[in-house]
Amino acid sequence: MRRAAGCLALAGGLLLSACAHTAVYVAPDYGIIGRQVAVMLMTNESNDLDGPPYVRSLIQQGLAARGFLLMPPVDVDAKLKEQGFTDGGQLAATTPQKIGEWTGADVIFYSVLEEFNYINVGFYAQRHVRVHGRMMDARTGERLWESSGDFSTRVLVADKKSAEREFAIQLAAKAVEKIAHVPLQAESRIAVHKLLNTLPYR
Repeated sequence: MRRAAGCLALAGGLLLSACAHTAVYVAPDYGIIGRQVAVMLMTNESNDLDGPPYVRSLIQQGLAARGFLLMPPVDVDAKLKEQGFTDGGQLAATTPQKIGEWTGADVIFYSVLEEFNYINVGFYAQRHVRVHGRMMDARTGERLWESSGDFSTRVLVADKKSAEREFAIQLAAKAVEKIAHVPLQAESRIAVHKLLNTLPYR
């Protein structure tokens, strides 16, 4: 799924938040609350290695908060590893039905980290996260739901002194997040919230 038209909103004079509306697919017979969901290893299309495990954990937290019955990720990963799958990008080589057999899950949750980046050039800084999610029935292979979540924060300054200060602030924030293994923390949380917020209420 590709991004639809986005929007920009000015905040505090400098900080810009970017948002985008995406298409949402929901199967006519969608109904998965109470059924066991296995959240797969995340496919990584970014250049950041810390992003996928962090964003996957946010997805798991968000699903649990919405009442989904989740299989422990350690158990899911162990079952996948037994079959030779240690990376989300490898999962296209098998089917939801096979994964369901291996894990005992009723529903398979796939995700892709499409964008996960920092841009910091002094006068302009951007922090951007885009994540795609898809739920599949592990018995039939039917697609149950699919959507994306996207969020950016942008800072634009006009003078050299402000640019130097903002460059240092952005470098420091990135270093702290990397040390704590919570990269792009605010943007990731909002992008995942927007993604999961498209799940139907029951």
